[in-house]
Amino acid sequence: MLGCLDNVFPRRALFQRDRRLLHLFLGRVLGSTGFSIVIPFLSLYLHGERGVPMSLVGGIFFFAALAGAVGQVVGGELTDRLGRKAVIVGSQLVRSAAFVGFGVAVLVHAPIFWFSLITALSALAGRAFEPPSGAMVADIATGPARAEYYAILRIGGNLGWAIGPAIGGFLAALSYPTLFLIAAGVLLAAGLFMAFKVEETLPHRVARSLEVQEATTLLPSSTGTAPLARFGFEELGQALRDATFVRYCVISLVLFTVMSQLISTLSVYAVQWAGISKLELGALYTLNGLMVVFLQFPVVRILTPYRMTTALVAGSILYALGYAMMGFAHGMPVLAVSMFVVTMGEIVTTPASMNLVANFSTVQLRGRYMGVYGLFNSFGWSIGPLIGGVMLDLASGRSMLLWTPIGCLALVAAVGYWDLRRRITRTMDLNYEYTTAETATA
Repeated sequence: MLGCLDNVFPRRALFQRDRRLLHLFLGRVLGSTGFSIVIPFLSLYLHGERGVPMSLVGGIFFFAALAGAVGQVVGGELTDRLGRKAVIVGSQLVRSAAFVGFGVAVLVHAPIFWFSLITALSALAGRAFEPPSGAMVADIATGPARAEYYAILRIGGNLGWAIGPAIGGFLAALSYPTLFLIAAGVLLAAGLFMAFKVEETLPHRVARSLEVQEATTLLPSSTGTAPLARFGFEELGQALRDATFVRYCVISLVLFTVMSQLISTLSVYAVQWAGISKLELGALYTLNGLMVVFLQFPVVRILTPYRMTTALVAGSILYALGYAMMGFAHGMPVLAVSMFVVTMGEIVTTPASMNLVANFSTVQLRGRYMGVYGLFNSFGWSIGPLIGGVMLDLASGRSMLLWTPIGCLALVAAVGYWDLRRRITRTMDLNYEYTTAETATA
């Protein structure tokens, strides 16, 4: 029974190895749960309760995503200056305070400007969490275990997404102030848990035995896992001179724009156009989280022998199909099937996209390449809600007018990845684990 579970969930790595990973995983689950209680329902509140046009709601998320990019830079720099734990705990406490601010703003019927500022503060704190958590994994894991540890953190985030929206749907149906304040309490619990349980791993701050100290000197710089931690214009230029890589980033930006429709655009559409309840909306996002938790590992294993551009093309087509199906949704069943297809696109594309960035770069330049890719990622997630909000306003209840262009953007990404496939070598386009095994058996 447990052996079968190991095929879909990394139980042994989580519970039978380094306890520091378990504590970081649990903290991430709590933090993701608190965040996901709120974020699918924030746009519903602003548009449905306050009458804010969706184009303006999209603008609020656009501003927040830009603040999040700044937060990743600041978080990366502070990670090296203050240590991993201080930034991890601080980011959760700041986001908890921001969510208290949401609750108060709803109670006093604050101007929309305040919601924009609080959303930006929340995004800044949330993105600041990523560099120290990534650097902590680099500190405690070496070799093949590092990739597995990163996958475990991703599962932790999505486990929170499986729990949070279900709670949020129930709370949103009762009271929005309660929704925000309970989410703030969960984030506060996440911060306190990590303050007491997560150990500092910054190498020069940790007093260890000589053997462990020697091991840490063999670890690569954590800037590879926190790509924006020390990021300058000179480093940016080196990666931008790689024309094929820049082409890949631009194609990925199109796909990120499509991916981001899952937040504000879908939540408003599902409740106000497709006619589902807030409880059902929570269940819809729970389906997304649970699928990633239980299907990510099996799908990665299935796709390992194939070229990564194959996965990116297939995933983009799945996104196009899933979003196109939403245009026909007038209730929960079709929306659930659409979410299943869209989430399969997410599961197929996400691991391949990051692995391909690593293959484009040398070990010495990996942090710079990851940093450039991260900038395109942030920009795609910034403009996506803005585009979706404008289209919601322009479509005026015509579902296909909303989702057809979004599906077409995913097809544009698929064509771009197929063109990229012709421009890069097969060796660059294969998973490292597969090429290593292929070489070993040759």
